[in-house]
Amino acid sequence: NADISLIEEADIIIFALYPEIFIKWIEENQHLIKPSTLITDVTGIKKYVIDKIGSILRDDLEFISAHPMAGREVYGVENSDERIFNGANYIVVPTQRNTPEAIHNCKTLGIYLGFSRISTLYPEEHDRMIGFVSQLTHCIAISLMTCCDDENVVNYTGDSFRDLTRIAQINDLMWSELFMLNKEALLQQMDIFTNEFINLRNVIESGDTDKLRELMKLSTKRRALF
Repeated sequence: NADISLIEEADIIIFALYPEIFIKWIEENQHLIKPSTLITDVTGIKKYVIDKIGSILRDDLEFISAHPMAGREVYGVENSDERIFNGANYIVVPTQRNTPEAIHNCKTLGIYLGFSRISTLYPEEHDRMIGFVSQLTHCIAISLMTCCDDENVVNYTGDSFRDLTRIAQINDLMWSELFMLNKEALLQQMDIFTNEFINLRNVIESGDTDKLRELMKLSTKRRALF
């Protein structure tokens, strides 16, 4: 059919599937892909996916992973936005198995799609960083929304609360899978955050205004980099 012919004719295929579904698709359907096709993806965790795909992928195909840092709190084709990649970050995640040509082509794809920054991280580095900048932030947003059961809180919130909890409107099927497949790195980041939060609490409890202001100035300095 038409879908199969598109797969058979493709020179590059971008997989936008949940990790386990992506792996299963490759297991069952990679015979449809012509030799020398470049395969890439947009999955939110890398080491697990790269190891699994690498163990089953045909020798005449090459998989190089990538991660567009451009998600939204809504999902599904009906919420697609052609501007979503404009000015966003794009992370290419190569391994020792990848050819220089594949890495170059994956970076070029990011430029073609409109990303403003193209970075390179190895799988372990990616998962550790994503545990902080993405998964931890979602955990914080979830905790904010689950620690208060006052149904009237919506009547009192301002922009700061809405900004902090935007991503709490979450796809539980996808994010639970991502959290569990990156459990070690995420738990490490959660522990670091917990310690820092307790430190902030202790500073406030002790009445140390000078230390509190130091932390606020450090926060402002680092946020200015954005």
